Amino acid sequence: MFNRGSRLGVIDLSRLAFASFVVFPALIGCTRLGQPLQHVALPPGAPEASAILAGLAANDAAIRNFKAKGSMSLASPDFAGVKTCDDGLVAFRRPADLCVTGKKLVVGVTVFRLTCVGNEFLIEFPATPEEEPYYRVEGEHFASVPFSVSPSDIVREMFLPEEWRDVKQKDFRLVSYDQTQQQAEIEIGPKREPRRRILVTGPPWRVVRSERLDNDGTVVAVTLKENYREIDGVQFPTKIDASFPGEQTRMTIDMRKVWTNTDLDKSLFDVKARARVAGIDLSRGAQAGGKGVS
Repeated sequence: MFNRGSRLGVIDLSRLAFASFVVFPALIGCTRLGQPLQHVALPPGAPEASAILAGLAANDAAIRNFKAKGSMSLASPDFAGVKTCDDGLVAFRRPADLCVTGKKLVVGVTVFRLTCVGNEFLIEFPATPEEEPYYRVEGEHFASVPFSVSPSDIVREMFLPEEWRDVKQKDFRLVSYDQTQQQAEIEIGPKREPRRRILVTGPPWRVVRSERLDNDGTVVAVTLKENYREIDGVQFPTKIDASFPGEQTRMTIDMRKVWTNTDLDKSLFDVKARARVAGIDLSRGAQAGGKGVS
């Protein structure tokens, strides 16, 4: 949950290389996100901001974990080409633990595996052993690792960008509403320094676009959420695209099958066990890390 103290708003993004992309144009909007907001009088029939916040909080609280199968992509100038797969497994549990395994369906080869638990993350490339895995503990900065924002930051931005139940009503402002499209634009945070802008559609209220802002209003993260489905009473986006425009970074997950609040294999989140299998010497500590970290 990226609250005001979230690392995205304060860290140096200059070395982030988790994924790369061509910036998407705005797909939806009553006004154009990404530009300074022009506060206008709301039309008759506009929803109350409190009702939108309550709807988002209720939906968020109903999701404890999920498992999904689908396609995904992961790319970076620091990796040997774009990592894409058509047979991926995603497992997520609150607050921000994630396991993503990307496979090629035809050949059955694991292209990449991302494990992110607490303050640790590991990225492996089993199909290309010449590419060394990355293991890191957040807060450590190593010259040999091309990350200054960790995958856990990206995980939060994709799945739980805000702890909606903790957002104060005065910091959740409806700034425009399109009755025809049933879309509302929301600004979150102090009026002079909002930390986020979102575009929601509904009811039921669903976030379709989210922009994370730094202290001077620059957009540092953009997340698009599409193809919502109601699964066990939960509004769930089956396509999520998270990007960092200033750094040309991107991760996309397109989920065909989704199971919410299900039993998850605990071994999926055993990041240390996976690191050992990848040949990383954990006895040397996070800074040593083995392959890819020195």
